[in-house]
Amino acid sequence: MALDTLELELKGLMQSLSNGETAEVDPEVFEAAAEQLVTAFKKQLTQKREKGFRVRMSNVGRPLCTLQMEKSGAEREPFPYNHIMRMMIGDCVEVITRMLLTIAKIDVTSDGDDVTMKVSETTINGSSDIDIDGKVLDIKSSAPWAYKNKWAKGFDALLAEDDFGYVGQLFGYADAQNKPPGGWIVVDKSSGELMVVPVTATVDQCKAIRARRKYTVGSLESGAPFQRGFEAEEETFQRKETGKKTLCKSCGFCSFKKTCWPTAQYKPQAESKAKFPPHKWYVDAD
Repeated sequence: MALDTLELELKGLMQSLSNGETAEVDPEVFEAAAEQLVTAFKKQLTQKREKGFRVRMSNVGRPLCTLQMEKSGAEREPFPYNHIMRMMIGDCVEVITRMLLTIAKIDVTSDGDDVTMKVSETTINGSSDIDIDGKVLDIKSSAPWAYKNKWAKGFDALLAEDDFGYVGQLFGYADAQNKPPGGWIVVDKSSGELMVVPVTATVDQCKAIRARRKYTVGSLESGAPFQRGFEAEEETFQRKETGKKTLCKSCGFCSFKKTCWPTAQYKPQAESKAKFPPHKWYVDAD
């Protein structure tokens, strides 16, 4: 099955199930889904996180400055209390999506491969999600805002602001297996909406993605001096500069922003007249 029909096939199945039709499902499909959920929950709830830093498929695409901070042992901001719930919801979304792929009789040519890649002197490990039509795909659960404002804009928009390293992660999975990167099956974990975001990278973009991976790993190996990858931005309100600077989105998402920007403060926008004004990370805030 070509990827350009995958979204239609999944939505067609979901449309029929949402309107009272039933599907013939082998009991083994339910058993496999239950086993996958138990495995995921055990990982989230009972397995200790490994200590120390290493480059993984899941982080090799992240900004170099973030990885340098993590490697240095810089203090990481604690996750909010609902982080574990979000992680488990993401696991559930992934398992449900896999089950729907099976029910829709999508030709999943590989499922959950452990992969290894050597970059310079560093061995990078990870576990890919699925292969369809011989291409490597990742299943992602998404918050509503990211679903509409990032994923829905396609590959180029994701590549331009890939704060979580999704592109580098997928290309790592694919290159480790000498397979083409296919894209992402993205599910809005709030609405249940689904889309397929294919990789549409040009030859030059593919070269740049792989060159960045090599540069990132090489910089971490050599202990290159830390350098911020992003600058503070001039704040504007109603198209006029306020004279204040704020952290860019990439820094706002980073778990090490308080170490990298020690004077930054999360404050409401003073110029806003809204009952609940938007909050931003202000640099050198008063």
